Amino acid sequence: MCLASGLSSSPAAAHWSAAPGGRILAAEGDLPPTCTSGGETITLSGTAVANEEGTYRLLPFTVAPGTTRIELHYDYGDLPGNEPGGDSVVDIGLWDDDGIEGPAAFRGWGGSHHGVKHKDRPPIWIQADSAHRGFGGGAVTPGTWHAEVGFGNVAADGTWFAVEVTCLDPVVGSEPSPDPVDPSWIANPEPGWYHGDFHMHALHSSPAGPTHEEVVTHAREVGLDFLPITEYVTTWHHATWGAVARANPDIVIWPGREVITYQGHAIVLGETPGTIEYRDGFQQISMASIQEAALADGALFGIAHPTIFPEPLGDMCRGCFAEYLGGIDLDEVTTIEVLTGPISYDASFFGLPSIGPAIEFPFMQTAIDLWESLMMEGHRITAVSGSDAKDTAGHGINATAVYAENLSRPALRDALARQRAYVRTRGVAASPELDLTATNGTDTVMIGGTLVGDTATLSVTVRGAVGQTIDVVRNGLSVTVVPVLTDPFTVEIPMVRGPDEGPLGTFYRVDVRDVVELTPIRTIVSNPIWIASSLPADLVDDGPEAPPDPTTGVDDVGGQQTPSTGPSVAWLVGLAILLVIRTPVSRSARRIR
Repeated sequence: MCLASGLSSSPAAAHWSAAPGGRILAAEGDLPPTCTSGGETITLSGTAVANEEGTYRLLPFTVAPGTTRIELHYDYGDLPGNEPGGDSVVDIGLWDDDGIEGPAAFRGWGGSHHGVKHKDRPPIWIQADSAHRGFGGGAVTPGTWHAEVGFGNVAADGTWFAVEVTCLDPVVGSEPSPDPVDPSWIANPEPGWYHGDFHMHALHSSPAGPTHEEVVTHAREVGLDFLPITEYVTTWHHATWGAVARANPDIVIWPGREVITYQGHAIVLGETPGTIEYRDGFQQISMASIQEAALADGALFGIAHPTIFPEPLGDMCRGCFAEYLGGIDLDEVTTIEVLTGPISYDASFFGLPSIGPAIEFPFMQTAIDLWESLMMEGHRITAVSGSDAKDTAGHGINATAVYAENLSRPALRDALARQRAYVRTRGVAASPELDLTATNGTDTVMIGGTLVGDTATLSVTVRGAVGQTIDVVRNGLSVTVVPVLTDPFTVEIPMVRGPDEGPLGTFYRVDVRDVVELTPIRTIVSNPIWIASSLPADLVDDGPEAPPDPTTGVDDVGGQQTPSTGPSVAWLVGLAILLVIRTPVSRSARRIR
């Protein structure tokens, strides 16, 4: 065994410091160790200190001619001592001899899910005809490659890591031809409401991730029409969904990725896999440059679970809280995830006995608060939901209904840009349905639309919601709460502009709540309808009116304005539970990702 130790301080290590202005490459001098094709293993090891948390380090090694397969097996742990695991979390990636950035050099990223010895995970492997989950195949060419370690958590006294690299020379097949999905495919030519889960993990995201066929089969069962496949970091799956898409022509497959950074996560639904960065802080890379590259590549950019697990709870979902928002172009953000995972939780979610009633997802209200504040600042961003599920059992546990001109990626993108969507928190089958329209006497618009004038009338129709309540929200304040008495049920509410509006005008939207547990739990979260002094330039052609569905109901129900923002009772209860369990449970046991 050839040992290349101490790479954290060796000049042979490609090490980016935490200095302002980006990580500085300091690799020069010693040659990297050589991995020969006879199966000999080299070990790239080192340590990290506390101020390196959230940074990346490249570990160079030379691949000798004749190699046809590379395997990576690694481990990490707290210092002092050699016990693996603990508070430390080290992620793994791989770059080939094309360099240390760009899609030509990127061979994959496994987070801390793949190849970890103390988790009993098998080695990560790549060869010309196939590769491990999260990684891509292709010819194994001789030259300088880099294993990448990212320090998600560094223990108080430091973290050690050791990456074992083995080069082998089995007979392998040729690289398969790419088989991507047709991005312009129209699965249904008719306008209507179509449902999707905007945060779905599959084959590449976890060691037991579902196959393409399993994803589609379950999606049909839960009523999903389009499938944004947001694998962790990688884009290798873009080239593999074609056959499944052709076999299921009535469903839109939308490959994308979840950009995992240590400053927050983003959803990129891309038409091509031309961007792969995730290393916010590495060299001059930032979430702003990642966003810019994704948009240039024709992708849609969205914010994932922006307020989930803030400090002091950040180690429960490392990097999940969106700290990057001040550094990106918010006018180029299309979606924001206001619900992640199930809508209701009880103590069993935290590994405790299932006692007492459930509460609403604790970080939903804070995500809605953020979204509404961004709209009031003039950013037209569409609220969506996502399961963030790693297996099919969770896919579609919530769903976003989108009104599109047809079922295709281009039509869905256009609808999302116009906020023609609402969240059904219990999924397609178990959530009420909503029709939201408004008229100023001359024009009628549907959800997401804008009316010109000082007053208008909002019409809310729900189906399957008897016993629930409709909460009408104006510019982030609850103005009217109406009990749902019949099925279907319609209520009309006056809309009035005022000096409290933002650059986009005054918005009205609705939440529908079911009083079934400790606190009322939302079953619908709608996007807004706007009333403004003029039509925004990007909405001069506001598209079709809402599908008419008049029903009888209660008219002009009044009520005092009450804050809809701020920590809700459910949020405070959930936060209290999290704080109580935070102390006795180890960080590694608590961590969701």
